[in-house]
Amino acid sequence: MMLTAVGLALGLSVAAGWTQERPATDAAAPASSASPGDDADPLTLIALGAVQTDLNEFAAAEGTYLRGIERLTAAHGEFAPILIDPYRGLAQVYVRSSRSPEALTVLEHAQHISQRNYGLFNVEQTIILDEMSEVYAAAGDTRSAQEIQQERLNIGLRRFGEDDLDVIPFRYHLAEYYELSRMHGRAREQYEDVIEIQESHLDRYSGDLLKPLREIVRIDILTGDRSSARHRLQEILELGTQIPAMDRARSLAVLGDWALTNGQLALGLSHYRDADAVLAADGDSRVVELFSSPALINFIPPPSPVDRTGGSEPYEWGAISADFEISAEGRARNVRIVAATPPGLMDARYRARLMESYFRPRLVAGEPVATPHVRFTHQFRYFRAD
Repeated sequence: MMLTAVGLALGLSVAAGWTQERPATDAAAPASSASPGDDADPLTLIALGAVQTDLNEFAAAEGTYLRGIERLTAAHGEFAPILIDPYRGLAQVYVRSSRSPEALTVLEHAQHISQRNYGLFNVEQTIILDEMSEVYAAAGDTRSAQEIQQERLNIGLRRFGEDDLDVIPFRYHLAEYYELSRMHGRAREQYEDVIEIQESHLDRYSGDLLKPLREIVRIDILTGDRSSARHRLQEILELGTQIPAMDRARSLAVLGDWALTNGQLALGLSHYRDADAVLAADGDSRVVELFSSPALINFIPPPSPVDRTGGSEPYEWGAISADFEISAEGRARNVRIVAATPPGLMDARYRARLMESYFRPRLVAGEPVATPHVRFTHQFRYFRAD
């Protein structure tokens, strides 16, 4: 749908096809930003709109952005590329003031401008698609969010071709989205496609294969699958050459995670020690990234009331915080729920799930040690009536 700046000012909610009340908190808020004169440069207006957004002056920011967009349109035309970022900025005003329909309308217009100037399958529009997906997800429309992410991959496929190495980042991006959505099977398919592309271009023992294999092993840990990915990972570590120290260490750490969660404590800790030694021998300061603090391995959040029923009714976001110790063997002990909103709704489920989970332990001088007072915070969805 295409709208001019004036049309945006007058009809965004109707154009989007949704209805939603605007929050009243911003209307009476005093603007702390100086109001520009009538002859202000349009780019100055756009910059001011961004500042007003950061200050939560959403009503002022909306007006400033629309004035800037109107002047840019008059100077450069309705579909000038210079309008793309101002529309994205205006969309953020609507996102932060809980006006999802308006945000989607202006993002769709920004995408149309991008396609009109750079082609239907230009990769620059992917950042707009990511923003649209986030708006849909925040509004609870997970199906539309997923469709947008699939459209993003399709752009990469049409632009580069299914077997081109340049399409790999697009598959990684979609896989990460699926994982955040707890769609592990679909994420795994994307990583398998990455491996298939790499195998058609690279040596069988190329270190580039380690990353997607690690991701598949992580998914295997969560789902309890015993695929051949772990064995392939080990094979490349043994036979591959010119593997960067960090890639080797990360792969060893994932093998340690698999062993730990499958009851092979001694093997798991051995892999962790080997990973630490690889980075220490290489002088890589990023050893801190792997072992300076415990890391979740197989924690899966317990299903909330919304998860169990599909979230078709209005829901709210709650939060829960726990304090516990992680042993040198990677298990949570003395789990206490220290804060919960709403209280009591998910406390027992989170405590039980944390007790069941495994953690990659902290290493000190290459040896696993216990870590006291670990703080864990997580969000969940619940119905307003709960």
